[in-house]
Amino acid sequence: MTLESTATGKPFVHHHAAHCESGVTSAFFRDKGVDISEPMVFGIGSGIFFGYLPFIKPAGMTITTFRSQPGAIFRKVAKRLSGDFVVKTYRNPQKGMDELRQVLKTGQIVGLKTNLYWLTYFSERFRFNFSGHNLIVLREIENGFRISDPTLEHPVDCPAADLQRARFARGPMEAHGYMYYLTSVNPNPDLRQACIKGMKDSCNLMLRIPLPIFGIRGIRFLARKIISITEKFDLNEACRLLADIIRWLEDTGTGGAGFRYMYAAFLQEAADLFGSAELASLSEEMTAIGHDWREFSLVATRIIKQRNKSEETFAKAGGLMLNCANREEIFFKRLQKVVRKLKT
Repeated sequence: MTLESTATGKPFVHHHAAHCESGVTSAFFRDKGVDISEPMVFGIGSGIFFGYLPFIKPAGMTITTFRSQPGAIFRKVAKRLSGDFVVKTYRNPQKGMDELRQVLKTGQIVGLKTNLYWLTYFSERFRFNFSGHNLIVLREIENGFRISDPTLEHPVDCPAADLQRARFARGPMEAHGYMYYLTSVNPNPDLRQACIKGMKDSCNLMLRIPLPIFGIRGIRFLARKIISITEKFDLNEACRLLADIIRWLEDTGTGGAGFRYMYAAFLQEAADLFGSAELASLSEEMTAIGHDWREFSLVATRIIKQRNKSEETFAKAGGLMLNCANREEIFFKRLQKVVRKLKT
């Protein structure tokens, strides 16, 4: 934790978080006097998800997402906890920067969705063309802004020109200056009802989307593609495509297994809130599923690094992913049944 301040001198406590958007959202509520953990934010906001998007390729890298789309967690949590909020996008970069400055002068902290490549406070090895990174702007400083980036240990400074580029970078998933903040919150939100809504929504997202690239269907679709990948591509290209998956799984945000662990932490908090042994059991199961995703990553990494020298196979890697799909399907069907009981 690091103590900072807004433009009006109001104190702000920076916390390091596992993931950018859930960290930002948790910080917004703490700033308004409602102390809510990052896992609770992630669960209420239905953050857990899966999607394989081969038609979107930032920096030439096919997207495999293990969480809901950027912006969804904040909006869902704010609505489910009866918070009032503002979300804006801009066509004109100068207007977007001017409005950011005006809001900051009131003492309000502001969330932004940005392109990671232009955030020069990150070292080069961590910067790539991804327009889904969330951060908080605390106040304007000379030639720049004071930033609370929840993925970092301490607040940092960002030059104004770099922040503008990050907000208005062109390309896949461009943010169009996306800016958001809470204006007020319910000091005593109904956490139980919010948890129920979040869990029900997550079950629907993972089980009921009919398209083959989302949810459990999406995991199975990608797993089968991995199993047969060398039938369509040579070894080098197959390894490159597998490396794309691993980068999203392990390097971007908290990655696939990390999001599963965070959801397990949410379920444990919910189990305590409801006094539910069934939710506690599901928390343990989701932790085990996270371990399975880590095992997939390990096997896939061996294939990529050792190429034709590896004893591991694409069939084994794809089989491990199929196992994750099977376990997650059983998990979310169990969770559906538990949620129905909680509502009665």
